[in-house]
Amino acid sequence: MSDIYEVLEVIKEKHWKEKHMENKEEYQRDPSCLKCYNTDEIKIDEWFEGFWKVFQKVILEAMSYNRNTYAKLLEYIVLTRKSGKERYPSSKKKRDKEFEKIMKEGEKLLDVVIISIGYSNKPDFKREGIKSVIKIICEHYMFDEEDNLIINQRRTEENLLGNKELIKWGNIITDNELDIRFS
Repeated sequence: MSDIYEVLEVIKEKHWKEKHMENKEEYQRDPSCLKCYNTDEIKIDEWFEGFWKVFQKVILEAMSYNRNTYAKLLEYIVLTRKSGKERYPSSKKKRDKEFEKIMKEGEKLLDVVIISIGYSNKPDFKREGIKSVIKIICEHYMFDEEDNLIINQRRTEENLLGNKELIKWGNIITDNELDIRFS
């Protein structure tokens, strides 16, 4: 995020000026705008509140989220989780192709999540590092019997804050990414 923070600040300022001050019909879009994407019209579920608490303990500069953050994160979690009824393709080639497709879609969703968050100042982590943090948190989500998302916050925090790879390098390469790169 530190790699694109300045660009996002310019977008935010331009959006505010064009949309909210000058009321232009054509204006710069800003996915992090709290006025355009407020959460007043939606119910923020407990799973997201848990996510946000853990996320803020790692990304200290994260100060606000909006409807985009919530919706795209939920889309990402649903996209990357298979229900017990779904079958994985038996062919490794098909599995890898399906996984790559899901990864690409997931990366796009995570990009929107990252830029929809308001930061108090330039984060210590770059964009890929913030993606790693979000992925680790999302790995700990489970669905209960009624399809509600639940998370063990304490265990997730311990896994994140004690992750030597994340602390040293600022991001993590997942096992699935390693499999694709080296198989």
